[in-house]
Amino acid sequence: MSQDVSSILVPVNGSGHSERAFRWACQAARKHKARLNALHVIEVPLAYSMDSEFAEDVDRAENLLADYERIARNEKCRGLEAGHLRARLAGPAIVQEAAVKGADMVVIGIPYQRSFGHCVMGETAAYVFQHTPCQVLLWRDIAPAEGPGPVLAGAGDLRIRRNGG
Repeated sequence: MSQDVSSILVPVNGSGHSERAFRWACQAARKHKARLNALHVIEVPLAYSMDSEFAEDVDRAENLLADYERIARNEKCRGLEAGHLRARLAGPAIVQEAAVKGADMVVIGIPYQRSFGHCVMGETAAYVFQHTPCQVLLWRDIAPAEGPGPVLAGAGDLRIRRNGG
């Protein structure tokens, strides 16, 4: 991580990988004396106007952010700024909030997912990774304990040639 990080934005959604990424960001913010911002985005479906009231979603967001404030206190991370906003899509909202907050880094948690031997990430994480002008750290969960995952056909046939041989 760059030594000149002074502001970290962490999008949060209440998932396990989101919480673990947030805990890591708390430790990084404490170590580097950086400001830490937690952001929850309430996605508003196209069928509704942006002014529509979704009291249940707002209550869930406020409870979720209160949980992250407790986590920050447990991690001895001071000065957390936690908030939520409403948007059509989370990705563009996170990128815009990173610019508004002057974030030097966005830390986004993604689950361990594999499809046909490749690591995949969701639409939001991909958008943030591609469009955020500051540093982006993708904090991916470890592989589940069930096993190593899918085996690619022909992987055992790989030969490495060294020194022309």
